[in-house]
Amino acid sequence: MQSAMASPPVPPESFTPQPLSAWRECAHCGLVSHLPTRRPGFVADCPRCAQALWPMQRRHHSFPLACAVAALLFYLFAVLAPFLEIEAYGRFSLARLTTGPAELIAQGFGAVAALVFAVTLIFPAAKLGILIITLSGLELLPKPWLRALFRWYEPLSPWAMLDVYLLGFLVAYTRLTATALVHLDTALYALIGCMLAGAAADGSLDHEAIWSSLDSSTPGPTAPEAGAISCHRCHGLFTALPGDRCPRCTTILHPRRAHALSRGWSLTLAAAFLYIPANIYPFMAVTKLARTQDFTIMHGIIELAEVGLWPLALLVFFASITIPLMKLLTMGYILTATQQGHTEALLLRTRAWRILDLIGRWSMIDVFMVSILVALLRFGQFASVRAELGALCFAAVVVLTMFAVSEFDPRLMWDAARKDDTP
Repeated sequence: MQSAMASPPVPPESFTPQPLSAWRECAHCGLVSHLPTRRPGFVADCPRCAQALWPMQRRHHSFPLACAVAALLFYLFAVLAPFLEIEAYGRFSLARLTTGPAELIAQGFGAVAALVFAVTLIFPAAKLGILIITLSGLELLPKPWLRALFRWYEPLSPWAMLDVYLLGFLVAYTRLTATALVHLDTALYALIGCMLAGAAADGSLDHEAIWSSLDSSTPGPTAPEAGAISCHRCHGLFTALPGDRCPRCTTILHPRRAHALSRGWSLTLAAAFLYIPANIYPFMAVTKLARTQDFTIMHGIIELAEVGLWPLALLVFFASITIPLMKLLTMGYILTATQQGHTEALLLRTRAWRILDLIGRWSMIDVFMVSILVALLRFGQFASVRAELGALCFAAVVVLTMFAVSEFDPRLMWDAARKDDTP
């Protein structure tokens, strides 16, 4: 796709009368811009922070719909079919996608089991279901119902983690091959197909075109006023009061996310508090021939490096050590700078927040690895894996940091700059 800048910012008193649907407020810096005419293959970027306001897809709705249906068929097969089989010490073990969460519950880690089950089974299915129902029902189903449904598609997307799960499987596979003979079963290939088809559906989906198809409101006769509010779900711009319902998706409207700073601080501090035990306490306990050894996250990384798997060791190091620590430090800096009204490095801080929002989910690799190992290595004193307290703490760190980033409103950083410019 080529990039096309939206129209530069215009003072509110200079706006020319146009429908509100032609304007967008950047969700990252708060600049209100006029969207260009649709040109398939172009991306309308924010003139100030370069955030994509409207990726104009070339494909019709039928292509992402076909990809989503294919992904759903792959998903159903992956859920029903065996995932992995192993043979060790004359014994045989078979696991499905649901086996890991079930074993984690049996070991007393119900919270970790619920998280793994949700992000690998519930949320991917919900995301595909929302997309299929919306695209297939554009001409058939009531639009208010479809608008209320489709508004959940974007918030669910980061929590559908089949791609991260497959990387966790790759790390688990390297550990399994050192102990047992591993057979890759059909569900694994179906899961890969589901991930690829889902990625194709996401990449070809034109959110703005879908919302335009679902929008049945009458275009307003005036351009955005100073008090216009942008919906954080459907990204439409409306003349409304704080607390009103979005005319398009019924989300409650707020000029900025409510209590964004206090929520960001609470979630970040809670994650920082748990980050220490997540790295100190054992992540899992591995039993081989009646000998049990505890592994912290760092011990697991060292073991991968010692057997020559440096790429995987670096991957786990960055995903499980570097990324969570970087998120905590960066969020602390962003929150402090925003709270104190600093106006320097706004673009750099915005880009840093954007990166944190993008990479946070990849820290789940180790959690998925443990869920796969406990599902397969169930041979008692011969070979078994048990989750430990470090896994629970680390899973909590990942979830809390993801919420800390998503609950913060980066437009608050730019609001401070505008206040500083006010005479």
